[in-house]
Amino acid sequence: MPVPEAVVFDLDGTLLDTMTVVPAAYVRVIRELGGPDLTPQELVAAWHLGPSPAVLAHFLGRETTGDDLEHFYARMTECAAATRLFPGITGLLRALRDDGYALAVYTSATRRGVGATLARTGLTELVPVVVTGDEVARPKPAPDGLLDTCRLLGIPATAAAYVGDAETDLQCATAAGAIPVHARWSSHTISAAGFGYAAERPGDVRTLLAGLGATGATGAR
Repeated sequence: MPVPEAVVFDLDGTLLDTMTVVPAAYVRVIRELGGPDLTPQELVAAWHLGPSPAVLAHFLGRETTGDDLEHFYARMTECAAATRLFPGITGLLRALRDDGYALAVYTSATRRGVGATLARTGLTELVPVVVTGDEVARPKPAPDGLLDTCRLLGIPATAAAYVGDAETDLQCATAAGAIPVHARWSSHTISAAGFGYAAERPGDVRTLLAGLGATGATGAR
């Protein structure tokens, strides 16, 4: 296995503790736009369909309009004020950067949807490369977005680890040839057995990568 040179992170439920406020905001928007009453669990189960317009269209039973999206982004702006990084994430990112790893985010969310949150939480400074779901051809678990992220980093996907809380994240990593790491520190994390590497706490990611480097080829970090 190649020694990892970069760490790519999912956003919601991995770096950001959003798995309560964001699904609730989606549920509210869909109801306000004339869609069905949903549970947050039903909403999250459909996130693999793609970025926000695709998820909204699925539940509304029609194409989303510009007005629909403006309403949605207004609700997401409200959520941004309540969004926090998981404890330990800032320290992890700084430590990985100091260790020499390139850092990036690949999220299914849209660029507009995450812009304010990235800036407010300091992720823009810590993670210079961000690829969003509306910028890729196919959503997770397809590897497209992760492959695009690695191209921006200037490395092959086989030299990257992808850290995510959902099974689709781990499937995406596997499809791209990257190292899948299951982020298990969220209380909303689902079981994703069979993907090899698991991090119970953010700091475990650094420990895991150090272990991979130590067992890798000559010249590993």
